[in-house]
Amino acid sequence: MTATVEVLGTPTPDDLDDLVSLISSLGYALDADVLSARLARLTAEAGHETWVVRDATGRVSAVAGAHVTWAYNADAPTAQLLLLVVADAARGDGLGSYLLGHFEGWARGHGARTLDAVSAAATDSAHRFYRKRGYHEAGVRYSKLV
Repeated sequence: MTATVEVLGTPTPDDLDDLVSLISSLGYALDADVLSARLARLTAEAGHETWVVRDATGRVSAVAGAHVTWAYNADAPTAQLLLLVVADAARGDGLGSYLLGHFEGWARGHGARTLDAVSAAATDSAHRFYRKRGYHEAGVRYSKLV
């Protein structure tokens, strides 16, 4: 694979359009202004990092994002993959696995001993993707909208 993973710096308008399209494909409603504000909070100082892979024209064809968090029940942090989406046209070429491997290396570099992948809007194919790569269901997460 010749893809290059890069840290998303300040996104260009084209980057925001591509990212909105990718994230919207998961069923989330957002626009460029909303995403820009969210990305401004998801900083390295807050324990987050966002990565993109660009196609031959420089457009974003895949994105992943994660954060490192500490818990009361462990002496090492947990790294949580919060987002992983590959454009339809780029699927099937191993790009998702490549980004997942990048996340895992980043997590190890931050001392994480546990890796979590959030798949709240997942399809069966996403569940199979993570299971095939050694991830397993680890409990139940409860949410409440307030």
